[in-house]
Amino acid sequence: MNRHLARALGATALGALLLQPVTTMADPPAHARNYRDDDRRYDDRRGWDSHYYPPRRGYLAYQLPPRHRAVHHHGHRYYYGGGAWYRPYGSRYVVVDPPVGLVVSFLPQYSTTLHVGGVPYYRAGPVYYVWNPRARGYVVTDRPYYRW
Repeated sequence: MNRHLARALGATALGALLLQPVTTMADPPAHARNYRDDDRRYDDRRGWDSHYYPPRRGYLAYQLPPRHRAVHHHGHRYYYGGGAWYRPYGSRYVVVDPPVGLVVSFLPQYSTTLHVGGVPYYRAGPVYYVWNPRARGYVVTDRPYYRW
């Protein structure tokens, strides 16, 4: 009887050890999952080319993205993170376009350079920036006008 009990317990323990890596691999950690991360962004990795889509203007988020940056403008606080600008909206945050005249000390990620009339403009999504040496930063500006 003891030998049968020992074999049964040994088989159960071995089965538990063999299943452990499978259950660990089947449920990846939160940062490695491909899903809508707290409804802040959508990371499309289904095809051969990965695309990142920042949240659209008007979207309400419960929390700011990690490593966001705060900027003050005329008594209002704006936050930049994850490719989008946010503003407090009650207990949540709404995605907004930053106001024209907002000065930042950094260029947002994924910005591209566009030269219009010899002046470099930096575009990140729908927002345009231009360097202002007097303000010692990049100023949000209207879309530059140019004729082809």
